[in-house]
Amino acid sequence: TGASTGIGRATARRLARRGWQVFAGVRKEQDAESLRSESVPLLRPLMIDVTDGVSIERAAAEVRAVLDGRGLDGLVNNAGVGVAVPVEYVRLDLLRANFEVNVFGQIAVIQAFLPLVRAARGRVVNIGSVGDRLTIPFGGVLCGSKSAFASLSDALRLELHAFGIHVALVEPASIHTPAVEKT
Repeated sequence: TGASTGIGRATARRLARRGWQVFAGVRKEQDAESLRSESVPLLRPLMIDVTDGVSIERAAAEVRAVLDGRGLDGLVNNAGVGVAVPVEYVRLDLLRANFEVNVFGQIAVIQAFLPLVRAARGRVVNIGSVGDRLTIPFGGVLCGSKSAFASLSDALRLELHAFGIHVALVEPASIHTPAVEKT
């Protein structure tokens, strides 16, 4: 998920150029077209909105059909949003929307794709943030959602370990991607 720009896009391109079939999750058709224009043969845009259960199921069905009985070697969850606002003034709908993308949507994607990951004894890589341990002023919404996602990722890691499925949480610190301007 989250392959339209930044870390997600760079990761998707790099994996495809190294010989992996990549389903690059994007929300907007223009982002899918942008990925297609790069002419990376193993890079396939996948329309998915992590806040929409129907979209997630449709994406999982598409991947399942392409894999034709094979499992999925890896799932990378990178979708995310952030907002800089004092906790005192954050609108609750904005707080919920951030958690919907950064936590609930990511878990919904994991749940939908985990049967494919299990079939390959693959792995799950969740892209979080150092903000899950280091809260900054005006960053409580983002840091709170990343902290919740980190805890869930840790539980998932422990739960799936016995099945040979590795779960990793990558926690970038300072980044220079379009995400900075978006936030």
